[in-house]
Amino acid sequence: MNALHVVPLHRRSRSVSASSGASVKLRLKVHLTRGTLDRQIASGRSYLSTPALALRAQQLAEPRTRRQVARTLRKIVEHADRRTAGPVLSAVVVEPVAVRRARHPILGLAERLESTAQVNPAGIARAEVLITDGLSPLFDRNSPRTVTEAIYEVQDALEGELPDVLRDAAAF
Repeated sequence: MNALHVVPLHRRSRSVSASSGASVKLRLKVHLTRGTLDRQIASGRSYLSTPALALRAQQLAEPRTRRQVARTLRKIVEHADRRTAGPVLSAVVVEPVAVRRARHPILGLAERLESTAQVNPAGIARAEVLITDGLSPLFDRNSPRTVTEAIYEVQDALEGELPDVLRDAAAF
């Protein structure tokens, strides 16, 4: 007699996050609009004002997202360190001089994001905007802010007070 083997359709290694209780429709909406949501959270809009913002804030605070942002910051520094005169072979047009000047604050931010300390999602949203916005000082030599100033703004936002809802979710 042949035995029937059932293969689960989910990955067992996938971590269960606070966002796993959200509807598929809401998760899809957040995925498709995450850049806009990040900019709203980064600019100070209350992330508890809509379900989409609340879900995105929870996603931003997850260790996986924090590690991903930290890894991107480290790659930007590595790219600036490697870049020599000659043709640009990457779609990433980092301002190498600005990045090199802010090397230590950038790597300090990456280290902070990799820590297990609770952080305010607004700070992570600001870091996301910093690394994805072509007008950020990482990429725009005409930016009114320096990279160091932008990093300090991110650090300040990370230290902001967490609402009770997110503080409770982060405890798990």
